[in-house]
Amino acid sequence: MSNSLSGPSRSLDAPKKNLRTKPSPIALWQPEIVLPERPFAHRTLVTPGDPELRPDATRAQLDGTRTLLTALAQKRGVLAERAAVAEARVREASSDRERVSAMFETYRVESALDDVLTGTMKQLTSLMKDRGLR
Repeated sequence: MSNSLSGPSRSLDAPKKNLRTKPSPIALWQPEIVLPERPFAHRTLVTPGDPELRPDATRAQLDGTRTLLTALAQKRGVLAERAAVAEARVREASSDRERVSAMFETYRVESALDDVLTGTMKQLTSLMKDRGLR
């Protein structure tokens, strides 16, 4: 049975001629591994400081964090009030013009929320850098 799509058949078992490769002009680097004659004594490189050794720094970090979280909570309250007013305006709007105006106010509240979150994130990142966490 001859299949015109299969093409000439080839044997995949062994090549007809011996394959010869050319030697490469590139020599691979073979590093020498040097081990120490005696093992190093284990010692800690950094001595961790306990909070009681640095109370002023810890107190300042806690105060900064508390201030940041308090400011965020206050801004949250203000934005929640603005969002409630904007939502009430949307519900009570009787004309298309009032609805559009109320929706614009909603978008302004969302934009203010984005600004608050961005500013808080920058302050939080700064606090984390001061602590060496980022």
